[in-house]
Parts: sequence; C-alpha cells; structure tokens
Amino acid sequence: MKRYIAGLACAATAVLGAPALASTAHAQAADPISALKSQFSSGRGVNFVDTTKMQGPQGSMVLAKRTGALQFGPSGISASDQTAQLRFKESDFEGAFGDDEDMSKLFAGLAKPERVVRIKNTTYVSGGVMGEFMPADKTWVRFPDGMLGFTGTMSQFVNVAEPATLKALLAHATKRAGTYSGKITFGELNKVSPWFRASMGAPTAKSAKTVVSWKLFLGSDRLAKRLVTTYSATGSDESAMTVDTRYTGWGSKVTVKAPPADQVADMKDLEEGAETATSIPLLGN
Repeated sequence: MKRYIAGLACAATAVLGAPALASTAHAQAADPISALKSQFSSGRGVNFVDTTKMQGPQGSMVLAKRTGALQFGPSGISASDQTAQLRFKESDFEGAFGDDEDMSKLFAGLAKPERVVRIKNTTYVSGGVMGEFMPADKTWVRFPDGMLGFTGTMSQFVNVAEPATLKALLAHATKRAGTYSGKITFGELNKVSPWFRASMGAPTAKSAKTVVSWKLFLGSDRLAKRLVTTYSATGSDESAMTVDTRYTGWGSKVTVKAPPADQVADMKDLEEGAETATSIPLLGN
C-alpha cells in the first residue's frame, strides 16, 4: 500500500479546536521542547487542521484538507484521529479505466472522505478507497503497521508534537520573533519521526534527499500555532507541495477509541481486488 500512497502526488498533477487550557507552567516554559513535553498528560492533546496545495505550471490548487486531533500520554503521542478529503471528483476519472473495475473503485474512493484512527501502532481506516472494497457488514479495516491511510502522504507529514522531530527541526533553525524556519530532508525525518514513517513509508535513496523547507510559528506559551512545509512534489522544480497546519486547543481533553470490534475487517476480509488495487505504484519511490 505504501508504494501506492507515494503515487497520489503524481495523480494529483494530472487531474478547529477547543480553547487552550493555559497554565503558568506552559507560559513560563524556557524553550519549545520543554513547552511541548509539559503537555504530555493522559487524556489531553491538541487539535489540528491541514490544507495541502500544489503549485505547478498550471497554477495553484488545493489537493486535500484534513482535520484531526492528537491524544497524548505521559511520554508523547499515544493516538490520533483524523478525517481527510482529497479534492478529486469521481467524474475526473470517468471512463479512464474502461472495464477495470478495481481501478474504477479505487479512484471513486479517492473522491470520498477517509477517516484514520491510529492507536499506538495499529491503524483503523474507514471510507475513502478502502470503503469501496469493504464487506457489507464492516465499516473499518485494520492495519497493524500503523500507516496513516491513503491521505497521509497528501497531508502534513512533519509532526512538531514529536519531541525528537521538533528537536531535529530546531537544531539548525533560524529564529526571528517567535518564528523558526529551516530545511530538513526526508531521510532526516525518517530517522527521527514515527509520524513521517507512518505517512510516507521508508524513502528510497533518491527520495531521502528530498528537501523540506519549513516555517514554524509559536504562541506566547512556546507551543506551535502554525507549521508550513514545502517540498518538491515530483522530484523536479516544476511542482511544489505546500502543507499549512494550524494547531488549536493545546491541553484540551482528547479521547481516541478503537472502533467496535464487530465493525472491523482485516485486509484478507476485503472484497477481491483490494490488495491489487492498493499496491499499484503510480509514482516510483
């Protein structure tokens, strides 16, 4: 599946939260990493909204929007729940695949919202592409590798709620009036970030060199308010992907639960064609 996920950017070229619970400890945090770690309390978290745009020869277009929440435990992120909608319409691909029913289903699914619930290293996906192959009596499919769905690669894969990721970003950052900026590669993110690996999969030697430019805006409490990342979409300078993430409700109550067991299928339970359709590489990694 991860090989297929990497192809969504290529396909695209063809066609808020609860109030923050302020505290003196947060406001007096000496640095962003300490401020982040002060948030790690069971049942608390942060809300986020991503907007993904592609800039290319034909101009700029919104590719995806995602809304979600991160739940924290004592040592960091323990769960997440997000829903994303790609800006594809089923009519964009009408008749493109002839009698290939599996591919027609796959692209029909791209036009529908996808919800992804991740608890530790187990992911549950509902709707979107997987919904097209689901048994009639199930609404979720389980993935034991913790991936972040088909929409993960089209959304924010840099997670500043991970201390190791935030540390890697700030290590060589330029600071100006509460704003940090810098550059980091896919390879560097892959080493430090479980979120990146769940979103994008392991990069190849070539894609590991992809450079991500980023800008992080902090509030007076030293917590992230906004993160903007930009990188090449296809390995050239012709198309660039920009993901703009807004964070709200730091410290708010967040509870993420696994779906009811009787509504969950495994890959082996899906309709014939699911495995083939979801492993087709549209873009070489």
